[in-house]
Amino acid sequence: MDLNLLVVLDVLLDERNVTRASERLNLSQSGTSTALSRLREFFDDQLLVPMGRKMVLTPLSQSLVEPVREILLQAHSLIDATPGFNPETATRQFTIMASDYVATVFLTPVVEQLSKEAPGVVIEIVQQGQTTPHEPLDRGDVDFLILPEKYISSEHPAQRLFADNYVCISWQGNTQCPGDPDLEAYFAMGHVVTRFGPQRGMAFDEWFLERFERPRRVEAIAMNFALVPHLVVGTQRLATTHRRFAEQYAKYLPIRIHPLPFEMSPIVETLQWNRFSDRHPATTWLRGVLTQSAAALSKDGVPASK
Repeated sequence: MDLNLLVVLDVLLDERNVTRASERLNLSQSGTSTALSRLREFFDDQLLVPMGRKMVLTPLSQSLVEPVREILLQAHSLIDATPGFNPETATRQFTIMASDYVATVFLTPVVEQLSKEAPGVVIEIVQQGQTTPHEPLDRGDVDFLILPEKYISSEHPAQRLFADNYVCISWQGNTQCPGDPDLEAYFAMGHVVTRFGPQRGMAFDEWFLERFERPRRVEAIAMNFALVPHLVVGTQRLATTHRRFAEQYAKYLPIRIHPLPFEMSPIVETLQWNRFSDRHPATTWLRGVLTQSAAALSKDGVPASK
């Protein structure tokens, strides 16, 4: 077995398509096909078999997905583990998957800080795609996840960063909501909500249905949190959003911030990273930067320990 074939196998098992795997591997399609033939010969199994217009995994290849990925992650961690990490001179890219809310209220000042303290370090911020948030972390496609505490995986280490309360926002010209809405007014008015994730679920809706056994009247659906305040302006609608996010947008948009007419637990944002990079000097350094920034943010809000 040529161990380089494991790299090809990992991508083939993920893409289940020779053409797309070739593009990711920067190999010719014939080169990838040759590698697949060698893998089939070694494992004495077809690994990928056609079914209609697509390729599916055989039972053996399904059993190889996780162990092959873990072998490559361990190898990457071993090769990449330098004796020390100097942020002032290091040239490295970190990929952080987070919502636009987290990017706005938390990561923006972090990136500004790093531009001075670690000028060679690049931070790429990506949003969740059409997969569960842990799949890119499992595959090593991202270095960190920042996500609500209830969504963290038990397979990887994690730590709390910061917490935030929820508020309502409305347009300053909203005639149906000249003051703070009570519970009846809240449910009587139209709402802007956010829908995201592979299941395209609406943020908070499950919570409202369980708590009050009544849905909100949804009149507009945003693809991210940043669009919500814009869809409120010029309308008679309300939106439920994070306090820090609302305060940020109230500086630029004609919106009012109202307290919720009911009790709602704070959201706790959590940092998570792959277990194979737990002791890597570069990862450890950036975790420290993020933790310190979260502590500073928590001074003006809800501490993450709550």
